[in-house]
Amino acid sequence: MKHLLLRGSRWHARMGIPQDVRAKLGHKREFTQSLRTTDRRQAEILAGPLIAEWKNAIESARGSAAAIEREALVARMASKHDSSVHPDTGMTDTDYYAESIADRLNDEGKRRFYNLYTGRVGTPFDYFLEDFVIARYDNPRTAGDARLAIKRFKHHCSELEGTTRKSVIGWLESETRARKTVSKSLSFLNNYWEYLQDREVVSLDLQPFRKHKIPSKLKPSKKREPFNDEEVSLIIEALKAETDQQLFLLIHLAIYTGARISELAALTTEDLIECEGVVCLNITDSKTEAGKRVVPVHRRLKNLVISLSESSGDGYLLAGVNSKGGAARRADVLGKRFGRLVRNKLSLPSSKVFHSFRNTVITKLEKAGIPENIAADLVGHEKDTVTYGLYSSGTDIKQRQSAINKINYEGT
Repeated sequence: MKHLLLRGSRWHARMGIPQDVRAKLGHKREFTQSLRTTDRRQAEILAGPLIAEWKNAIESARGSAAAIEREALVARMASKHDSSVHPDTGMTDTDYYAESIADRLNDEGKRRFYNLYTGRVGTPFDYFLEDFVIARYDNPRTAGDARLAIKRFKHHCSELEGTTRKSVIGWLESETRARKTVSKSLSFLNNYWEYLQDREVVSLDLQPFRKHKIPSKLKPSKKREPFNDEEVSLIIEALKAETDQQLFLLIHLAIYTGARISELAALTTEDLIECEGVVCLNITDSKTEAGKRVVPVHRRLKNLVISLSESSGDGYLLAGVNSKGGAARRADVLGKRFGRLVRNKLSLPSSKVFHSFRNTVITKLEKAGIPENIAADLVGHEKDTVTYGLYSSGTDIKQRQSAINKINYEGT
């Protein structure tokens, strides 16, 4: 780490202070602090929070509203545990620390800082949202769902200080979405609250999102149904007529793998691999650990995927998908196009969605007599049994290849 310095046998953290803020930060040229350790790895861990704090101080000195708010909230959290009161002034050590921060701010910065530090203004409910998402979620889609859940709740309860069990009950009673969707949002909110408790932002005694019953008035989520062979054939013929090559290729990958749309959209040319002489898709971008798997390419797909890999112009197996949100939103672009096709053009029921292809493939595997443990390894499901789930290292490529090649569709 460039911010580590060895002095004698002990490591120190250090960071230069830009010239434009040195006057506001005590006319020092750099921040420095002993980490009191001789172990480099331990020093790297200890230096992280210090570097973050120093960077925030620099941004605060430059007048960044977000940095000022962060320092105010950190100081307010510290004040809850500060019992040192100076007899002459009645101020605590934290009060003096807060005063030193305010001294380097302009009038607007001082007002913003003291409003939060003193509690005159509450903490925005979603203030720590990005820190939480980065700390807890690797999968972009799951991270997006978490952001949406927290931002939606903020419309009902804008500040952390106003979040109580009663306010959560009020939110639940106002909900009109499907029961499963509300339950998922509640889970994200509870995870966020636990993260805030770990950081001592909110009290450990408050559990506003725990042990709620989802209102019975909410409609149950519609059950997904698998596509039958006739519907699969109908979709493929419609895509031929519309000359939507990307969606045409995506559907073929889906019906012979059972992979999620996000997994397929994220496949790169490097994910087409050979394993034990078998051409396979190496799925690494999945929302679960079990979802990270190697799937043999169906015999009917082999020439197609090799051609896709060789002709790709952007490194993705499904090339040329234009997404304003970057790679993480490629699946959304394709999913919306698929939705318009099956609803507007083909008038298929709402129970038939892209995810239904997983149902279709799993149904095909079951009807072909494929053991559940092999099917689970193909579609990326956890195996709950102790024998296969805990002790087994999984099925081999030849077993998976034999199983996947039993998938067949009439009329395609």
